[in-house]
Amino acid sequence: MHSLADQRLSVAAMRPGRMDWSVFVATFVLLGFGIVLVYSSSCALAQAKFGGADFFLARQVVRALIAVMCFMVFINVDYHVWGRLARPLFIAAIVLLVMAMVLPGVHAVKGARRWIHLGPLSFQASEFARLALVAALAQKIEELGEGIREWKKLAGLLGCIGLAAGLVFIEPNFSTALVIALIGIAMLFAGGANLWHLAGLAGAFVPVACIAMLSAPYRLKRVMGYLNMPEHRDGIGYQTYQAVLGLGNGGLFGRGIGQGEQKYFYLPEPHTDFAFSILGEEIGFIGLMIVLAVFVFILWRGMRIAQRAPDMLGRLMAFGFAFMIGLYVIIHASVNAGLIPTTGVPLPFLSYGGMSLAFTMSAVGILLNISSQVATRAQPLPWEKTRPARVRSALKKERPLWR
Repeated sequence: MHSLADQRLSVAAMRPGRMDWSVFVATFVLLGFGIVLVYSSSCALAQAKFGGADFFLARQVVRALIAVMCFMVFINVDYHVWGRLARPLFIAAIVLLVMAMVLPGVHAVKGARRWIHLGPLSFQASEFARLALVAALAQKIEELGEGIREWKKLAGLLGCIGLAAGLVFIEPNFSTALVIALIGIAMLFAGGANLWHLAGLAGAFVPVACIAMLSAPYRLKRVMGYLNMPEHRDGIGYQTYQAVLGLGNGGLFGRGIGQGEQKYFYLPEPHTDFAFSILGEEIGFIGLMIVLAVFVFILWRGMRIAQRAPDMLGRLMAFGFAFMIGLYVIIHASVNAGLIPTTGVPLPFLSYGGMSLAFTMSAVGILLNISSQVATRAQPLPWEKTRPARVRSALKKERPLWR
């Protein structure tokens, strides 16, 4: 077997590819449109609460600029650097999660201790943790190779996922903990873990997740409001009812940007947790389908980048970051459409909210750096010849191992 260093040298010897400019353009289209949406959805709340309709707009513009700077840094740094730093980054993420819960200077927001404050900037430790987890899992799965099919080695990876998700759950932040767990399990699947092991894990995970969801009174109320929305539309089901009502008000073509009514104190948090509903009311069903099509396009291109990445580290990083963005979109849209109970998950690029935008843009930057290293091999890499036939065939055809 050839060492990882030999593999990397072989990869480096390949001719470089072109960055995926289509993802670059789609990302910045959503980023620009997100600034417009934040202003439209938050102007009434900003005027009433802070005395200026552009309060949230100004902050979103600043955060967008910070996000673009992060994007430019990550797009120009070789993704292998993050592979080498994956373990220290994951340890740092765990430390930040613990600090957010125990430091006396950390203020609770709506009963949850999630935020780390660094001067004028603040961010949720879980945002950093999900990026660090993707990098750490990608690095470790590449290191294990076929060893990931052994239960003992798989258990170590599950421990990392469980540690990160568990600390986020304690904050408490059930929705983000669930997202982290799902991203981790998806990466294990993509990395070639034994399907019977994952099936057994899913069988144990579902009841545990259900018990955790119902363990807190406020989460139980959300579930009851979801199950009986018509009966509780003035009480615990109010948010879901108003979100669905906003989507219905938009019709096919919408009321027009800035013309929606739900943002006038019918929907709580219209610029964050219910951005999709405001969007649907103002641009209609047709507009929503176009926005969702852009997200689907980014997800598709992300999976293509994962297929064609030059090594397992790149494949898994690209898969993890693309899957993460897609999962956030699905959960946010499902909450706003009344398909799942209410939970606070932002819509990537379009919702207002802290430094979440910077972390998402950083993930896209890494994804595009991977795309720039897609290469055409003049001859097979030496280490590929030592891999099982299934792996060699997947590499030759440039298709993902998870198919």
